[in-house]
Amino acid sequence: MKEQTKVRISSQVSDRLFFLEFLKAISITSVVSYHAIFVPRSTFITSSGILESLFAPLRFCVPVFLTISFLLFERQITQSSIQSNLPLLQKRLIRLAIPTLFWFGVAAGLKFINGNSYTEIIYAIFKGEIFTGAYYLLIILQLMLIFILIRNWLNQQKNIFVTITIQSLVFLCIYASILGLFGNHILEFLINMERPFIIYWFVYIALGIYIYKNFSWIEKKSRSLSKTNKLLILGFTAAIMMIEYRILTLLLDSLRPFDYAAFSCIFSVPAMFICFASVNENNLPSPAVKITQLLSKYSLGIFCINGILAQIFLSIGTKFFSQASFSLTQILVIKIIGWIILLTISLMLSILLKRLGLKRVVC
Repeated sequence: MKEQTKVRISSQVSDRLFFLEFLKAISITSVVSYHAIFVPRSTFITSSGILESLFAPLRFCVPVFLTISFLLFERQITQSSIQSNLPLLQKRLIRLAIPTLFWFGVAAGLKFINGNSYTEIIYAIFKGEIFTGAYYLLIILQLMLIFILIRNWLNQQKNIFVTITIQSLVFLCIYASILGLFGNHILEFLINMERPFIIYWFVYIALGIYIYKNFSWIEKKSRSLSKTNKLLILGFTAAIMMIEYRILTLLLDSLRPFDYAAFSCIFSVPAMFICFASVNENNLPSPAVKITQLLSKYSLGIFCINGILAQIFLSIGTKFFSQASFSLTQILVIKIIGWIILLTISLMLSILLKRLGLKRVVC
């Protein structure tokens, strides 16, 4: 089974499988949606819970991004003729460090110009809030190191399920803390640690390795499923995510840092892969293929640029609309318009930076 999987994936015409490009494209589009409201939360506070629930199904984005990262890293290691994994890890860490240092530096410079102190800037860096979404880069750097340490252990399929079980137990403990069963100290500690804290994320290493090793079966199953069954899977996944996030919004004043401490986030990964593993270029019209490839290719640049622009636009919006009050319909329109604008500008700036010779910070 393992050898068949390796042969199947290696035989793809493209070095980057199109269905992975498709998943990256819809994931980066979903990421931008969470940064697309440029007015203060106080202006739509009565609708914020409903809004979180409506867009909860798009929370698959970060889990899918992480899973793809480790699927591709596992693929790279498996296909490499180098016996030691350390050179590959070093290469991957350098590839991640360059855009991380660049975009953290840009965001830090903007904050300094805006009057933030060095202490505030350093604090924002370690919290993963130097720009919106910066925590993701801190997470992936940590997980890469853990990946190398536990990769051999995860090569045994039973340990994949052990890891999923441990992650589920961690989420149960987090829920118990939110409910106050352990007192306030643990909850305060988790809030102070913010989203880069590793306890929310390690399961996606296991899922990446598992999907790589079982890709042939997943692709075959995806091809065998009818569109109706796939829609049912996606609909069920969306429903459980909406329900779980509705519960979280009722328990918490703010989802941070528990945005992805949800069982439905784990479930969303196999659901997305089983539904889209059979997608290829022939399934989509030519313009959709080109847009998919563009969004996938520049997903790193879009991720970082939109996070920086979102803070700038929010700062501007706060000055003009701090006293406003928006209904659910109005804030939905604002979000959709902001979503389109932010995604378009971020993509265009990514393409521009690549043409200026800064490919490594956007691709």
